[in-house]
Parts: sequence; C-alpha cells; structure tokens
Amino acid sequence: MCEACELEADLPALPPVRLPAAAEARAAAERSPVLADLRRYVAELDGTSEPGDTLLPRWAEACGLVRVLKGTHVPVKKNAKLLEQPLELWARAFEALGEAGYGIAVEDDEVPFEFGMLFPDFLGGLQLTLYSAGHTPAPLELLYGIADEMSSMLVDLDIRGDSRWRHGLRVTLDVLDRLGAIERRDADEEELAEIAEAVGRPDPDPALVRLTPLAFWALNRMLRAKGVDAPVVGELATAPFETLADHLTEASPKIAEAELAAWIARRSPADAAAEAAEFLPAAESPAQRLMALLVLDATGDAGVAAARTVREEGGIAGAVTAAWLAERDESVAGSLTAGEMSLGMTDHLAAMDDHGVLFDELDALGDPLAVVGVIAAADHPDRLRLLDVIAQEHPDNKVAKQARKARFTLRRN
Repeated sequence: MCEACELEADLPALPPVRLPAAAEARAAAERSPVLADLRRYVAELDGTSEPGDTLLPRWAEACGLVRVLKGTHVPVKKNAKLLEQPLELWARAFEALGEAGYGIAVEDDEVPFEFGMLFPDFLGGLQLTLYSAGHTPAPLELLYGIADEMSSMLVDLDIRGDSRWRHGLRVTLDVLDRLGAIERRDADEEELAEIAEAVGRPDPDPALVRLTPLAFWALNRMLRAKGVDAPVVGELATAPFETLADHLTEASPKIAEAELAAWIARRSPADAAAEAAEFLPAAESPAQRLMALLVLDATGDAGVAAARTVREEGGIAGAVTAAWLAERDESVAGSLTAGEMSLGMTDHLAAMDDHGVLFDELDALGDPLAVVGVIAAADHPDRLRLLDVIAQEHPDNKVAKQARKARFTLRRN
C-alpha cells in the first residue's frame, strides 16, 4: 500500500491491534497459495517467458524476484534467497500488490480499465479501512463504498460504472484471500439485520471481511515505517490518558477493555483517577467520557474523590460524573439536579449509540417514551442526532413518533 502510507494529517487515531507470534506468522505465510504461485513462476522460467501484463508476472517483478532482460523475464539472483524466506516473501508480496494490481484489470474483462490505473489508491483505501476496523469484521456492503467513491472520481469523464468497480472490489478480495491477507464469513442473523438497517435494503450481501493476523503484522510494519502512530496491544499502557482514549475510540470492546486494564495497572489508583478526571472536561465524545468513567469506576475511593471535583466544575463532564456518583452515593442522588440527570443520561445514550447498542440501552431503561423526553430536554450537542436516530430507526412506532414530535418541536424553537 505505497500510496496508502502517504497519509493525510487528519487520519483518525488507529486502534491498537494484536499481532501474531513469529512462529505463527511464518507458518501462515508458508500456507499462502500466492507464495507457491510465485515460486512456481520463477522455477519455470526458461528464457522465453515474456513479462506480460497479467497479475502473476507483474507481481513477481514487483517483488523483485524477476526482471526483464531482452524482452523476457529472468530471475534476480540477489533476491533468490527470498524464495526460501516465507515471511519476508509474503510481506514483499503484500507490499507489492498495489504496483502489480493493474494485472487484475487485464485478466478480468468485467473490471474497468480505469480500475487498474487507480488500483494503488483503491487498494490503499481498502487496506486502511480494514485496519481501522481492528479485529471487527467489516460488512462487504460497507466496503462497496470505497469502490463507489473511487468510481465517482471518474463521473466527469462519463466512465463511472459503479457495478464494474464493485466487481473489481470482489476480485481484489479474492486475490487478498488467496494471499492469506483476509478472512471471510457470512453474517449471522443479528448481524445481517444490522447490515440491512445500515444500507436500507432487506436483502444485503451477508459477507463480512477482516484482515488476518499476518496482514495486521504487515500493515502495522508498513505504517510504523512511515511514522504513523499505529500501536499494538500493550503499548499504550504508559501513554497519557488522552492518547489512550483517542486510540480506543474505534477499538473492539475486548481490546478496549484489556488496554484500559493494562493502563490502570501501570499507575496507582490515585494517579489513574486523577488523570482520567483531568481528561473528562476535554473529552471530545461521549465514548471518550465513558472510558474515563470506567477508569474512575476501577479505582474505587480514589475515583469517587476525583469525580466529585469534576462535578463541581459543571458542564457535560460535571453532569456525567454527577450521574455516575448518584449511582454510588445516596447523598449525591438526593442532590442530583434535573439538568444533570438529563445531560448525564443523554451523554450515556450517545456513547451507547457510538457502540451500536442505543436501542438495547433504551429498552434496559424501561420507559423509552420517557427517555425521549429526557433527551429532548437536555442541553447536549448530540440530542438532535439521537432523536433523529430514534425517529428514523426505532422499531416501536410509538417511540419513533415521540422522537419525531420532539425533534419537530426543537426545530420550531
């Protein structure tokens, strides 16, 4: 992903990823059918093999295994040792696919010619999207957005062809699958329902895609070589809480939980609580405030003492900590104001929406209709977004109607 590593300054913080052990990585690389293809291609060179524009010859050349001499491919002697080093050869093949990928369009008439020309950028976007998803599988339906975005760049040339670009995405995934860079499975019933809701169609493609541990290793190595802050699991334990929160915003729940625990373990309860409390007023999202509250929760009395200080400062952070304290101290519960209650609950629900479980949380609260009123009354920056989500997507028509009514009233005011 040469071009993908030329990252823009506004790249969101990447989640920490789990990398395979060295022996596991070598074994996975050796199992890759593409390595067998490359070795066979080099072994069968007889001095008459024309380079060609199909994928395998271009890939072997991009890996540095062969070169052109008098119009034919010949082995590159200094790189012959790569053929016996499966992990390094796999990494070379992974990194060189962008350069070789023009051959995908040559081999498949369904793939537009322009797909081959823009393949390095397309592949880089796909790889970075899958990496940013961490270890959570990404729906193929959402990956189609990358193909649609690339094809839309050509609309002025009247050669857009969305369906052909989507076919190109599927062919690319087939290549990555053969390389051993992705793994695929079908969504279960619950996941399929979520995908259908996201794309607005009752019959979405059920395919889910994620990087293999070997691909995480290779991409992490490439990103770090370019100076990108791409942590692996465990490396954030000594980082400031602000850095930890940034990187955990998109992390899977299991990794986020483990990283928070490791971060807390490296500090005394008082220090951990103080740092989380200091961060709370500056947090950029409900999800980040929730992470800070989890630290306060894990640090016992030190967390309670730190939370009292934050409450005194007011604002959303003060309301959130007031609601958190009210669950632990009856005296605080008696002093909780209506404003603190509505702000704290709305922020909590916004965090649940960020994690994709808003409606589950609404049901758990017992009275979704009343909760809609609480959201509408909150002076919270996310209240309109939450009301829109409930109005458009909640399965209970009464709840959705209540949210629409509240949203309409707020617009008029």
